[in-house]
Amino acid sequence: MRAYNHKMGQKILTDVPGVSLDRAFLAHFQVVAAAAVAASNTGVHALMNLAAAAQQIITGITNPAVPRNAIIIGNVAGINGKVKVYGTNYADEAISEELTANGVTAVEGSLAFKTFNRIDLPAQVHTPAAQTETQQITHKADAAGTITIAVTAAALGAASPKSVAVEVALDDTAAEVAALIVEALNDDEDVSAHFTASVTGAGTDTVTMTAKTPLANDATLAMAFTDTDTTGVTAGASTNGTTGVPYDKISVGWGNKLGLPYLLERNSLLYKQTFLNNVVEGTEPTVATSASDIESNTITLNSALNGTQVDACFVV
Repeated sequence: MRAYNHKMGQKILTDVPGVSLDRAFLAHFQVVAAAAVAASNTGVHALMNLAAAAQQIITGITNPAVPRNAIIIGNVAGINGKVKVYGTNYADEAISEELTANGVTAVEGSLAFKTFNRIDLPAQVHTPAAQTETQQITHKADAAGTITIAVTAAALGAASPKSVAVEVALDDTAAEVAALIVEALNDDEDVSAHFTASVTGAGTDTVTMTAKTPLANDATLAMAFTDTDTTGVTAGASTNGTTGVPYDKISVGWGNKLGLPYLLERNSLLYKQTFLNNVVEGTEPTVATSASDIESNTITLNSALNGTQVDACFVV
């Protein structure tokens, strides 16, 4: 049966002769459990690296199951650029919304997006930097044997500190010992998954570990030297080099505002007729209305969405 158009202007009589009123209809708005999933800061696109210049993202985007509002959030304090999201509303019309990031605090939009198809990201605030740690070899090998480098790093997780054995030969120079340490560190699966070792310094006698990815500075990062077999090799203190600075990142997700398929001039929600998981909400939801923009008509339940069915009744 064809759906009735509630905007046809049908009148109904009253008990007063000659007085009639507009006929109203009760609309049952429902979002099934599978679509009423919890809000997600990363649902649309997770943790996108900001670059030195603004950029546009058009791939890797996931759409909500039903029209929802956008959320943006950064990974570190100080991110404060403007993020603009583009997509379509409930009626498949093109819409966009600009939100200003607030560091690690989530910022919610007010419009309900059926789809997202583009995200404009701001330029980075902080320049990313890969952390480094150095250790100088200060004496050659007076005897053949084993030395040990123990790497402590948060990135290694349960494997930290990771001890790496290095075989040296009689009369290996400090530079040659440094090169052997570098080779052993780069051959170790745990260490090489997170760091690249290299030989540096004027005499090429210094071992430098460089993080493969710019991450927050790890104050525990260190190399501990042990002359396991009394080879005579000595080393200086493990020294912090470049301070680690992570990429500025922003993610985009969806919030608890559900888009309504009606252009409403006023909040016509029936009192005590909003349900989450078939349980009536004790506190009425927040309803935003607009007679001109369908994306500005939303309902936000007092309880957070949790993957259970939502029901509400409106007079239209």
